[in-house]
Amino acid sequence: MAVTRYPIAIEGETASVGTAAELVVALDVLQGQHDRVVLEQLRPHLAEIVGDPRGLYAVLRVLAPEDQVYLIETLGPRLAGVVQQASALRDILATLAETRVEERLLETLGPAGLRALIGSAEELAGVLEWVYGDCDDLALRLLGVEFLKRLFQSGYELGLALTALDAARQRELVELLGWERIPALVHDRRDLAYLLRALPGELSRRLLKHFTGEQLWEFVRDERGWRDLYRYLEADEAAYLDELLGADDAQ
Repeated sequence: MAVTRYPIAIEGETASVGTAAELVVALDVLQGQHDRVVLEQLRPHLAEIVGDPRGLYAVLRVLAPEDQVYLIETLGPRLAGVVQQASALRDILATLAETRVEERLLETLGPAGLRALIGSAEELAGVLEWVYGDCDDLALRLLGVEFLKRLFQSGYELGLALTALDAARQRELVELLGWERIPALVHDRRDLAYLLRALPGELSRRLLKHFTGEQLWEFVRDERGWRDLYRYLEADEAAYLDELLGADDAQ
């Protein structure tokens, strides 16, 4: 398919750009001196030129942070269509060095864009792993509590997302989902293990309080299950579980 190219003019020199690779070459030649001028001249066509996540990744890598923000804002509502999938969003976030750029990327995608890209807890965890500062909180707020409740169907899935967050954000996510929801995500030993491993000690103990000793033994099942579960626990969590189940019965 023929590529449509668009002219740019810098200090009397002219060139034409039709693909992300050509845009990267043009920006490299200019060595950052006229990047904004190039982007402004191509503004109506940038979504077409960048094309796909690979193109966006390549162009962002050669831009200064302020020009990264300009490109993201220019793509606007078309940004989600360019990014296409959560794994691409994760990779793009991994290249960005400044929180303000990540913030603008998430804000530009908005709730609808993020929900279109993120379809699983694994994908959300990958995105959260590469955001900094308050951007993880921003991502969760944009996705919204109802979306998150639908996304997490097991303790294992919630544990994946929690592992990508710091302790303060873990507390916020748990409170956002609600303690009436969290215990219902525990269906088996794996769910319990992943949640206990991900949560800080005080939240692990709070989770365990929602289960009777009989329910906990249903998850543990046997001596092997007991050993498997303990591999995921901190010492204080293991001691508290001993207390709930009865250490003598566990041997």
